[in-house]
Amino acid sequence: MCLSTILLSVKNLHVRFRTYAGVVHALRGVDFELSVGEIIGIVGESGCGKSVTASAIMGIIPSPPGEVFAGQAWFEGRDLLKLSEAESRSLRGNALSMIFQDPMTSLNPVLTIGTQLTEPFTEHQSLSNTEARQRAAELLRLVGISDSETRLNQYPHQLSGGMRQRVMIAMSLACNPKLLFADEPTTALDVTVQAQILDLLKRLNLELNTAMVLITHDLGVVASICQRVLVMYAGQIVESAPVQALFSEPRHPYSLGLLQSVPNPDYKGKKLLAIEGHPPDLLLPPDGCAFLPRCRYSMQACLETPPMFSVSTGHKARCWLNHPDAPSACHEVLKVAVAT
Repeated sequence: MCLSTILLSVKNLHVRFRTYAGVVHALRGVDFELSVGEIIGIVGESGCGKSVTASAIMGIIPSPPGEVFAGQAWFEGRDLLKLSEAESRSLRGNALSMIFQDPMTSLNPVLTIGTQLTEPFTEHQSLSNTEARQRAAELLRLVGISDSETRLNQYPHQLSGGMRQRVMIAMSLACNPKLLFADEPTTALDVTVQAQILDLLKRLNLELNTAMVLITHDLGVVASICQRVLVMYAGQIVESAPVQALFSEPRHPYSLGLLQSVPNPDYKGKKLLAIEGHPPDLLLPPDGCAFLPRCRYSMQACLETPPMFSVSTGHKARCWLNHPDAPSACHEVLKVAVAT
């Protein structure tokens, strides 16, 4: 699997939503890159901007009330944020695709699986109805759905949650996309089906070399499938790291808080540590570090907005504890917290 070629480069992405209460600054300068064939995870609390990031890149932010008002998203030499609607439509479901969070609401309840699954072929590849139906049946078999011809004639409510999710994955892979966004692909599925869906995504990544952005709350999912992880908080990426580095040596207090709130079988009898407080109101974006009111390691410097500091190769964190001129005790404080 090739990880040397940059497939997607997102720079200074800002998204806002105009509401009756005011302007919500949902994304505040998001930057990241994705290589060909790479799988990255985006984690964080609800409302931190994970799904908005994917929707902005896909060009499906509802306008109004949403607006991408700054930034770039370069994909194969083109800025996705500058494309016309017609150009975006030619890419969506073709080179770019997305698995939405809830397959029951994402699938049209009054159309058969076959009708919905053949649309990408007729829209992007100009196949006849017969050819499109043959390809749709092949895709269902690819994602592990047996008796595919029968399933094509069924409606979403006739399938289980796991099967509906597999149909969504089949639809997203119809045109062999180079980049796939998966928004909470295992939500509301039982543990066995979750494992099957993750195994399927890993297999498709290996066989088709499809780059993936996995949006999830579940750090266990990230550990099992991703090579790199982005931690988001209050519309910003606060840490970017290889998966193993994040789990063994988080360099942002929020990342540490997420890890300490996950049950660990190695620490029987040890209480889980909750992150105190609430995320900031993005109607009034905070000055300084957004995590300051909830951080147990806050200091005077946190009144100013921290940049992303490079910790090691491929590892960055938006926290003053990582400033190269900070005392050595600051560099060690998160290491000690992880160890304890």
